[in-house]
Amino acid sequence: LSNKLNERLDDVENKAVNLRDKIREMNQELEESKTRMEMLSTFSGLGLDLELMSGYENLDVFTGTVPNKAEIEIEGIEEIRNENMVAIFSPKDMSKEVEKKLMELGFKSITPPEGNGNPEKEYGIIKEIVDKRETEIEALEHEMEALALREGHWLIVIEEHLSTKVEKASLPLKLALSENTFTLDGWIPKNEFVKLKRAVEKVEVHIEEGGGEGTPPVKLENAEVVKPFELFTKLYGIPNHREFDPTALLFLAYPLFFGMMVGDLGYGLIYFAMGHMIVKKFGHIVDTAAFGRIIRTAGLWTIVFGSLVFTEAFGKPTGLAEYLPNWMTLDKHHAEDVATMLQMSFGIGMVYVTLGLLIGFYNVMNLHGFKHAAEEKLSWLMILWGGLVYIPILLFGSELIPGTGTLETPALILFLMGTALAIYGEGVVALVELPSVFVHVISYVRIAALGLADFGLATAVNRIALQDIGTEGVNIIFAILILLFGHIVIVIIGLIGSGINALRLQYVECFPKFFQGGGTDYSPFGRARIYTKKMEATT
Repeated sequence: LSNKLNERLDDVENKAVNLRDKIREMNQELEESKTRMEMLSTFSGLGLDLELMSGYENLDVFTGTVPNKAEIEIEGIEEIRNENMVAIFSPKDMSKEVEKKLMELGFKSITPPEGNGNPEKEYGIIKEIVDKRETEIEALEHEMEALALREGHWLIVIEEHLSTKVEKASLPLKLALSENTFTLDGWIPKNEFVKLKRAVEKVEVHIEEGGGEGTPPVKLENAEVVKPFELFTKLYGIPNHREFDPTALLFLAYPLFFGMMVGDLGYGLIYFAMGHMIVKKFGHIVDTAAFGRIIRTAGLWTIVFGSLVFTEAFGKPTGLAEYLPNWMTLDKHHAEDVATMLQMSFGIGMVYVTLGLLIGFYNVMNLHGFKHAAEEKLSWLMILWGGLVYIPILLFGSELIPGTGTLETPALILFLMGTALAIYGEGVVALVELPSVFVHVISYVRIAALGLADFGLATAVNRIALQDIGTEGVNIIFAILILLFGHIVIVIIGLIGSGINALRLQYVECFPKFFQGGGTDYSPFGRARIYTKKMEATT
């Protein structure tokens, strides 16, 4: 098996190297030929053979360019000119004087190419060679692509197989060896310990469970549909082994926020198709495939909001609102519905920041006990809810939020108790941080703001194309181009703007409430084979 494997690898490598070298040589030859063609085209208009522009005993030849309006009036020389290109034949004893006068006229010297014969004729010959070489290079590149398609998957399979063998071969470097025994310490998930112990009993290996020294690595375990969002979790940091894994939170909130921000059926279909294409094309690259699945899920939620809530596609009404209950749909043209969007965004901020603080309370209580959890997290929950009920009543009266008049005093007490508890736990610095908890909630209003911004852009593009330019006669071509270009730009802006802000609302406004991080990713010995069969033990 190894001999056949090596033979095929050598064969593929030799083919690839030979093709690469041929392409490189031909490209170099092509560049040299094009450079000479450029020089020949410069001198072809003079009507002189190449050998006539140099090699005289008694004459010096000046070749180059002069301004079109410049008149060369020098006695004793011969001038051959084609527009601004000139060849001046001067006796050697006059060369310095001629050169000086030419420089005064703005003459720029160009050295003629070496060789013999008519430059126009040679230009035609080289042009044929260049065309032939370009065709040959294109054929070789197609051959390289065919080789990649033919052998690419096989090379991935072999890479997996050989990497597994290398990893197994390096195992002795991780062992403590004596003459007759070896010892290996490591971490394994608790629920897999019994399975491991049962597996090694057959080969007379003694395994013992211990408390372990140091901080254990962290293995993120999530359902298959949630797993792609581990990419964003690891981008932020690996949670401590006793912390809450925020991946499920990202799975629930990220595509939801993205869908609400874009909220357009047409763009949602594009994002879904884009994510699906990434998964299909780059499914063998774990992180890229995970990103594709995230975009696909976000696109699905965008379709849901675009169909059932905002009922629009590419900034135009879809007509679905007629078949849906009024309480379900929102029209971005109406001020009342825009106000509802802002209120909903604010409510989401309240819920999400509260959730972050509750998870933080749970984490701190696990690590340090209830007292620390109350000082660090419960205090801020009291500040948040007490302040956001009392402050609006103080500023605008109870009419702003009907039914809250009786809550004014309890809210104030809750706010003051929370502030006192925070100062007790964190010191006077808590007063400086006091506004931040409200700012974080208000920050979620960007969900509605970005949704309105994308809608405004789409409406503007449609109005310019369909109303200002119109679809009559030849105008329809420009209208279609503006629609295509405009909506492509909005798709890109939506992907970047909504994508980053949906993530920002996790990373900046929520995660710091509970996430400390500092964990180490669990990277066990062995590898999960994807392309090859498990022909021997790899773990």
